[in-house]
This record gives sequence, C-alpha cells and structure tokens, in this order.
Amino acid sequence: MSRSEVTEKLGRLKALLKERDLDAIILKKGANVAWAIGGRAHVPTTLELACMDLVISQDGIEVITNKIEAERLIAEELSGIERVTVINWFEGRDAQLPQGERVGIDSPDPLRVNLSTEIETLRRDLNQDEVARLRQISIDSSIALGEAMRHAKKGINEVELAGSIARECWERDLEPVVLLVAGEERLSKFRHPLPTTAPLGSRFMGVICARRKGLIASVTRIASFTKIDNETQHWYERLLDVERTFINESKVGAKLSDVVRAGVAEYRNQGFDSEEWTRHHQGGPTGYLPRDFPAHERTEREITLHNALAWNPSGKGLKLEDTILTTHSGPEILTIDPEWPTQMVFERARPSLLEL
Repeated sequence: MSRSEVTEKLGRLKALLKERDLDAIILKKGANVAWAIGGRAHVPTTLELACMDLVISQDGIEVITNKIEAERLIAEELSGIERVTVINWFEGRDAQLPQGERVGIDSPDPLRVNLSTEIETLRRDLNQDEVARLRQISIDSSIALGEAMRHAKKGINEVELAGSIARECWERDLEPVVLLVAGEERLSKFRHPLPTTAPLGSRFMGVICARRKGLIASVTRIASFTKIDNETQHWYERLLDVERTFINESKVGAKLSDVVRAGVAEYRNQGFDSEEWTRHHQGGPTGYLPRDFPAHERTEREITLHNALAWNPSGKGLKLEDTILTTHSGPEILTIDPEWPTQMVFERARPSLLEL
C-alpha cells in the first residue's frame, strides 16, 4: 500500500485517539491489521490474530513482531512509515504492548478500552485506493470461479472441482479463504457445503471468498451438465427477485435491519416457505472479512458511502452471491465475469444458471 494511504488511515485512527482521549490504540486482529497496513497480516489463514501487533499513537505506528516475520514484513507488506520492534519468536508480544485506561484495543480486554466497534466502523468505509483494489479483486475472483466452473468435467467429484477453483484463484494472486462446492446430491441439503469426494452429478455450485492484500470478494455460481428444468428456472428467477430487493435497499443511509426486513418480506412475496430465510444467514458487510457479521432484523447499524456488502439469499437448492459497493448513485455490483451468461432483472444483468 502507498504511504499516502497508510497516512490517511493513520489520520482516522489519530482522530479516534483524540475523540476518546486515549494515548494509544492496539490492533491485534488480522482484518484490522491488514486494513491498517494494506497488506497480508497472517501466516496461518485460520487464525483471527495477526502475525504482528500495531500500536497507534499521535507519534505514528509501531509494528511489533518476531524475528521470523520482521524481514519479510518490512520488504513486502509495510509501507515504510512504520517503526518496527523485533522480538524473539519464543517471547510473547503482549509484554511490549501498553495497557491501562488510556489505551484502546480492538477486542474485549480487562486492561484496556474495547474499541472493536469503532475500529470495525472505520474499516468498513473504504477509501478510493481500496475501492479501486476491491473492484479488481472482485473481477479477478469472478473470472477465477467462472473459469473453473465452465471447464468442469463430467464424472469428477467436489474435491477435484475445489482444486481447480483454488488453482484459478492462486494463479490470480487470490487466497481462497472460503471455498465451498456442492454437487447434485448435496446442493439441496447443506448451505455451507465443504467439498467432499461426492460426485458433482448433473448440477453443482461453487462458492469463494477470495482475498488479496487483506481485501475479500465473495461470489457464488451454479452450473449444470444438463438442461435446466422449468421448475428450477422458476425458483431461480424468484430468488433473483429476492436478491434484487436486498441490493436495491442497500442505500447509503439505510439501516441494515431495514434491508434485511425488506428481503425477508420478498421471500414471502415470491412464494418461498415463510421460514426459508432462517435456514441460512442473508449476508452483510464485507471487505476485510468474508462477513464482518451476518446482518439480521435487529442490526441497527447504518450503511455509509463505499461500504462493501455481500448478500446471499438461498432456497430450493439455489443460491445467489455477489459483492457490491455502495456509491452516491446506488449499489454497484463488483463481481463481474464477462464470460458468464447473464439475464436481465429489471435494470441489472445478473448471472444465469450455466448450462454446460
């Protein structure tokens, strides 16, 4: 990330310091650290905590990490304005961190002020550099998934397709932090289908949340080796109408709770079972996590400019998912694959069920 972008984010954090009358803010969570430095903050992708801690004060940013990571971070991830404190790998970083009632932190902590909500809010408001990066990440993610889905062969199993999807992601410098595949026999059973050795069968779904330098794009596509039957197409079009409501209501100034209520009502309007929406979360804010949290009917947080959102309505063995950005002119769909077939849903081109 450029020094100017690090400086812009540092300015936001310094403003929070002043607003809360604090001496320092500690960032430990991977998503927050990746946001602040604009780089990779992890080693294992499974850990919530970063491989470094950041201490932000009015004097700047201090990075605390160990000898294993320091050289790589300085060479490949940091902007150069950070001060780096290096410790031995067998020492804990906590001893280097300030504590007390004038120190904030991005998680619950008995020794410091919990600023997790405030940091998350800062992180959701993407700046122009992040918007540009997320647009490219979203396009690359869509193409990666689409390429693997379009070239799937009859007779392979879910794990084999997952391998193809992962390869297409990595070839585009994307980390598949979520990768789901469902073949025909599992498509209607499970909303989070981790790949198995079950055969794809005639119809199958691929799902990815793909990350580059911290930012994540989410996308789902469904394909079939046989002609899509009328009933499946009927319910897919009804689901597209549900999704249209979620997207249309995702306006700057709207509350997430109102968006979800409108989407839930549209499930009923389109003839879905009244409990269909309860069988899977409907999505919510994204950006530096697959979802910051699943939005629901009591999520009173307000949508602001340049928030990334990913809604994922599902039902009848079908699912839709794309990453969108809130703009002055309304929601913008980012995850676009020019090779994937589309159909118009009023004013928008939306992905069709692909017939191979």
